[in-house]
Amino acid sequence: MNQDGRHTAVASVNTPTAESNALATVQPTPTIADTATPTNTPTPTQTPTPTNTPTITPTSTPSITPNPAWTATPSPTAPPLPTPVDSISTTLSIPVLMYHYISIPPEGADEYRTDLSVTPDNFRAQMQYLADNGFTPIDFYTLSRVITNHEALPPQPVILTFDDGYIDIYQTAYPILQEFGFIGTFFIPTEFIDSNRAGYMTWPMIEEMAAAGHRFEPHSRTHPDLRNRDNDYLIWEILGPQETLAAHIGYTPRYFAYPSGRYDDAVVAMMQHLDFWGAVTTAGGDQLGFENRYVWPRLRIRYDTPLEEFADVVYLRWNE
Repeated sequence: MNQDGRHTAVASVNTPTAESNALATVQPTPTIADTATPTNTPTPTQTPTPTNTPTITPTSTPSITPNPAWTATPSPTAPPLPTPVDSISTTLSIPVLMYHYISIPPEGADEYRTDLSVTPDNFRAQMQYLADNGFTPIDFYTLSRVITNHEALPPQPVILTFDDGYIDIYQTAYPILQEFGFIGTFFIPTEFIDSNRAGYMTWPMIEEMAAAGHRFEPHSRTHPDLRNRDNDYLIWEILGPQETLAAHIGYTPRYFAYPSGRYDDAVVAMMQHLDFWGAVTTAGGDQLGFENRYVWPRLRIRYDTPLEEFADVVYLRWNE
């Protein structure tokens, strides 16, 4: 972002990941360090203020057990992303955890399907760890308001993300998140839901979870490689699923996950053109700011991530 507020595209070409290979194998069609407590780094920035206001229209009322330290459920009406106060934004060090399957890999699963899986027992132990050690899951809307408007963060924030919309998210992850009163962010390739693809959630499942306060954001329409595409194709794969999700969850989603973490300058430019508030990659890291909002890093949680390593990932050392 230049000083006059114009966007400078971030040149980046990512290489194939386990996610992309797994999707190619499993799906028939296209498809994270010692750190201090969250730090505030002044960063001069300017940007136009998006006008849409995400809202949640409940369609069902499943019970939620709140985190006693802080209620993670977002307010029914989130304000528009503000322009950074006095042209100063904040850079935060917050772990954004990346999950895919919450299930035991099927017999004969290849290394990619296995690597993208976290067993239900391990996932429950990880969520129990977060609860026992005072971590508070937040969503990206809260993150953006903190970055730009300097709002206070809850204790030890963490963001829980889940890619691809697999059925075990509804069957396994959702009940565990509800048990702990945690909010999750789910990135969805909408065509897979529209076509009732086997192994994926359905729209009624997504609507139920959205009504319970969870966030749903686009992960493209068909999970393709978005690099080296023309504008019409990018609009189809980025704006299209945003509008589809909005029709089901009652607010306009403002964040995006690049399929398999792949993007180029044109994709980043389209994020800004379409007034997205941020986008996540599959690159490791924890620095989340306004300037890098379209290439935010995440921390992958793997099948063989032991609880001790998980503790390091979410920075238990803050409290040691």
